[in-house]
Amino acid sequence: MSPILKKTTTFILAALIVLNMAAFLAFTNVTTADAAFSKASANRIAEEGKLETLKAKAYAAIYFDSGRVVFESKTSRDRFSVGNLIKLMTLYLTFEAVSKGETGMNSGVKVSKAAQNISVGRERVFLDSGKGEVITVEEAVIGMIAGSANDCAYALAEHISGSTEEAFVAMMNAKAAELGLTDTVYKDSTGILIKEDGQYTSARDLCVLSYRLVKDFPDVLKYSKITSGMFVHTSTGQPDTQMQNSNALVYSEMMEGADGLLVGYSKADLYAQAASAMVGEERTIAVVIGEETPELRAGELKFLLTHTARSFEHKELDKEGTYVRMINIKDGKALKVKTCTGGDFSYIADLTEKHTIEKKIVLDGKVEAPVSKGDVVGKVVYQKITENEDGETEVEEIGSVDLLIDEDVDRASWFTRLIRKILAFFGLMDY
Repeated sequence: MSPILKKTTTFILAALIVLNMAAFLAFTNVTTADAAFSKASANRIAEEGKLETLKAKAYAAIYFDSGRVVFESKTSRDRFSVGNLIKLMTLYLTFEAVSKGETGMNSGVKVSKAAQNISVGRERVFLDSGKGEVITVEEAVIGMIAGSANDCAYALAEHISGSTEEAFVAMMNAKAAELGLTDTVYKDSTGILIKEDGQYTSARDLCVLSYRLVKDFPDVLKYSKITSGMFVHTSTGQPDTQMQNSNALVYSEMMEGADGLLVGYSKADLYAQAASAMVGEERTIAVVIGEETPELRAGELKFLLTHTARSFEHKELDKEGTYVRMINIKDGKALKVKTCTGGDFSYIADLTEKHTIEKKIVLDGKVEAPVSKGDVVGKVVYQKITENEDGETEVEEIGSVDLLIDEDVDRASWFTRLIRKILAFFGLMDY
């Protein structure tokens, strides 16, 4: 073989290899985990983390049992572009529709040309309307979570609304108002549109939405733990699509107990993520926006999730039937009667503050005989007593349970009541 022919053959083979690799990547990769991600660096960031030195543009965290934001940056209500995290609301409305029986996880979702087109050049699983592709709701959910797939999100939007993505976006904004997301406006189901397009959200709103998603539809967690896999195009027979997302807390196994939720990115506001994890027996939710590197995103999230779990504790104060105290009873055979709590009571203790819990009894009125065990006569009110930075005492009511009579007491005889009135007249007893 001549040198020229050898060079030509080599060039052609090399070109074919490159073209085949490019075709494979273009056809199979939806989004890839960060190839150069350093787990060691991320863990170091987590270990050295402090609330006052976090690099995120904004963050928020919820201690799950409390249902409220317990840590947040001063910028937690600022408005950002968060890319893929917009799909959290798409997931919420999908699971809500399933819970109402309006669709099912095995229901068929027809892929439209619009769903196919919206994903060109972006994360997708290469749904093909031209071949009449039909996927299930479950497959679309997995595609959104594991592959950040915009075509799956758009197809779901059309399916859930029963018409167009525009109709679905109206549903998204209505649900945002219902959930109290005051710094959020939706313009699409995918997160492709950004703040300049009028679409934005905040770290606090994302944290609240993530909490509600997990609380209202806990089944989402069995899907949000999926970070990779193959999307099988059953109805078209085209080659499988490889899926891989960038939730390093899960895929790199850098945080035991991490089980979701979604990652996001925008050119303006960089790396973001909404995360959920079980830390020991405590569930926490955390969101970061505006991290410069994947290591910062994963490390600061791990710190927030862990710090939140370690800063609070679910404390049981009283069980139902716990003795409270003796209270006065008018005209009873006995002058006092035992009371007890009408229910269990526990609270979320903030371990970062010094406080005490006091019980106060509030009666509905005078207790008069006869009474029976189990009668409700008032409330046991629990108050948290703390001392502020100025040394002043602050009192916060943290809940209450019914106050119950804990024994039967019959009415005293007329003669006993008369004697008591006489003694009371001379100041010898209270009556």
